[in-house]
Amino acid sequence: MRRIPRPSRATDASSCLSASLRQRISPLPYRCAPPPCTNGGSAAAFSTTAAKPFLLPGKQDKKKHQQFVRRWQKRLLGDSEPIGAHVDPYDPTSPVRIAPEDQGEYEEVLDDDGPGFPTYKPSENISSLQRVGGDEWLKQRAETDMAKEFEKLTLRTYTPLTLDMADEIEELTGTPYTLRDENLLMAQTVHEKTKRPYTDYNFGVHTKVTRPGELRSRFTQAVAEVYVMKQAGLDMDFSKLANRGVYDAPRWIKDIKLVKSESGDVALAFPQHKSLEQLLETMQSAPVWEPAAVEPEELLVDEVDDVVESVEQPTMDPDTPAHKRAAVVTTDADTKPFDFMSNRPVPRSKPVQEPAAEEVVVEEVVVETPTSTLVETAVTAKPEPVKETPAATASQLQHSILEEKAQQLAKDFAALKRAVQQARTSASAVKPEETKWRQIPVTDVDLKFALYKRLYQLTGCCISDSELSSAKTLGDLYNSLCQAAKPQPTSLFSAIHVEGQRAREKAKQQAAMDKKHKADLGDLIHLGNVEIRRVKATQAEKRTRIGLDKVVNYALWERGLGDGMPVRAAKRGKRKTRVVGLSRKRPEFSKPLSSKGASFLEKKTKEWHEQRDKLAGASVA
Repeated sequence: MRRIPRPSRATDASSCLSASLRQRISPLPYRCAPPPCTNGGSAAAFSTTAAKPFLLPGKQDKKKHQQFVRRWQKRLLGDSEPIGAHVDPYDPTSPVRIAPEDQGEYEEVLDDDGPGFPTYKPSENISSLQRVGGDEWLKQRAETDMAKEFEKLTLRTYTPLTLDMADEIEELTGTPYTLRDENLLMAQTVHEKTKRPYTDYNFGVHTKVTRPGELRSRFTQAVAEVYVMKQAGLDMDFSKLANRGVYDAPRWIKDIKLVKSESGDVALAFPQHKSLEQLLETMQSAPVWEPAAVEPEELLVDEVDDVVESVEQPTMDPDTPAHKRAAVVTTDADTKPFDFMSNRPVPRSKPVQEPAAEEVVVEEVVVETPTSTLVETAVTAKPEPVKETPAATASQLQHSILEEKAQQLAKDFAALKRAVQQARTSASAVKPEETKWRQIPVTDVDLKFALYKRLYQLTGCCISDSELSSAKTLGDLYNSLCQAAKPQPTSLFSAIHVEGQRAREKAKQQAAMDKKHKADLGDLIHLGNVEIRRVKATQAEKRTRIGLDKVVNYALWERGLGDGMPVRAAKRGKRKTRVVGLSRKRPEFSKPLSSKGASFLEKKTKEWHEQRDKLAGASVA
């Protein structure tokens, strides 16, 4: 393969340029001049090399350049005025330039990010879209997602913050989720206490109370609350209260005792310094969002004296002559004081007005004399109005404060007297000995139903109607509550066995008293011809129980169609033999013992034989 040499000259007449370059590179005097160009100034038609005058340095004609620019401006913009003819846009004082405060922040835009994003194209169907709808739909969907995440994280039912939000969730989920009212603080309290939303469809606590101590305390609270409502003459339905029966119960509610009065009625004995009104006020309190009230400042008499003494101004001696009285400068509160910062050298004075002649007022003055006589005198009023002195104002303020204190003391004394009377009446009505609460009868149907409803709200345990109707005392009601709090059987099989065992034990206790015993569920369980199963028996189990499988297989064996064993026995296989007393697997002696091991076994065997012979000789002797 032959390499084609590249010519050292250009393909057109611009080879003169290469010659001039060679002359620059080697400017030696003995070099010969390059030959002249033969083709003149025209370049070849296929050449891409620029012409010589364009590359060689030369002086630019400014006038021709302006004409060239103006010609292109006319082509692009028409015959309008040239841009920047009168105003320089780069001048800081130019009106064309935007003020710095009017400019926005610089934003960096990358050219590579622009074409990377696809253009918006409206979709024709909803199959490939993640969300469909406007802003309202997006808000509803976001609220639903937040509710689901809240329930997953906290394991609690989601309570909406507003009524509109509750209505939206109710429409989306299809469940009743509307709050009872607009008291959102009460809704939050109910949610914290009962772990349920504040709706009309939820009542009671979320989980049942099963611990005996908590059951006892809540039973005591329910009994005290219901008897308080009955004694006060109010409706015993707690769902009609403002707080729906959900409040922070005081600690001393468990110390309330039930006692019998002289008339035989049940009364409440409250702890010391506690009363029925306090418990009623606590039971009816409902949380409401209110601004914090400003506490009024109490003024003491001593503090008022100090303030009044500091405010007092010196009074003029009545013996002061008239010319000195006129020289005293008096300040009027209605007139504006002199402004030293004003431009006027002298403040503008008001026009002098002549005082109008005032009418003569006749006042009756009562003067106390040693003989207690009344003297009426006519006093002519002065032209100037009489002003109260600071001392009179202070005395009047002290008098008002003392009067308020006296009224407050009277109210406190009346309240204390009322409390003492109430304590005396309660002490006279209640016997000193306490009554056992288990023996207190519950005969009123309304009272019993109110107790049942309040117990269900506090504990979540529902007492059956039969036990509720048969309960005669508070002890029976408490026993029924404890039975309802126990875990119930999960299947009919376990329920029958549990009830049968209870009936069996009850029958054993009554066997000594009653000779004739009536059959019950316990007897039914223990009958020989009665079988209670968890699941229904299959056909194979029925055939095995009556022996039909053996008969069929024996008939087949006689005809040479089987081995005579039932199918279930063949599948079960042979049982593994078990060695009693050997729980471990026997070692396999596949390897011979060593000499040391054999000698050790021989030695131990001899010792054992010698010891056995000694024991035998000792027993013979």
